[in-house]
Amino acid sequence: MRDFKTKKLLIIAAIAVLLLADAGLAYFNAKMSSPANNRAQALTAESQRLALVKADVDRASRIRQTIPDILKKFDDFESTLLPASKGYSVVTQELDEYVRDSHLLVDTWQFHSKEVTGRDLTEVKIEASVTGDYNGIVNFLNHLQRSKNVYIVDSLGVDTEATHGATGALRVTLHLRTYFRKA
Repeated sequence: MRDFKTKKLLIIAAIAVLLLADAGLAYFNAKMSSPANNRAQALTAESQRLALVKADVDRASRIRQTIPDILKKFDDFESTLLPASKGYSVVTQELDEYVRDSHLLVDTWQFHSKEVTGRDLTEVKIEASVTGDYNGIVNFLNHLQRSKNVYIVDSLGVDTEATHGATGALRVTLHLRTYFRKA
């Protein structure tokens, strides 16, 4: 019989411990999910989101205000470009002058033009195969960079084939772009 009383006390003690643990967990759960705590967290999070949205709106407003100035600068830049009616001859003359000054040889200049959508511009891609020494090629590129006309060097490729027996000579495939005004 004594064994039964001990088992009964142990079971009651275990149930009491479980009930106390359950009550403690219920208290912490209620404390963590209290409306005051959630409201404060939600208000802080919403305030941060509102500040981010306001900053985005301010930035967008500043950008919108500068758009007319940027468009005017585009128009001013486009007015400095050569007109298409005389652009090809001016560019060809200028490039030939740079080649002579740099002591290079050019097989031929190839021009490929296409219209720029949304603008009154023509994009002209220029391809050439240039032969000469390293200093001459660098000098030619420096002339392009300092030119009053706009030249964009898309790529330079060194040909691996022999350059007609010339020692120290490089053969470079040159891809340029420039732009002309339509009117």
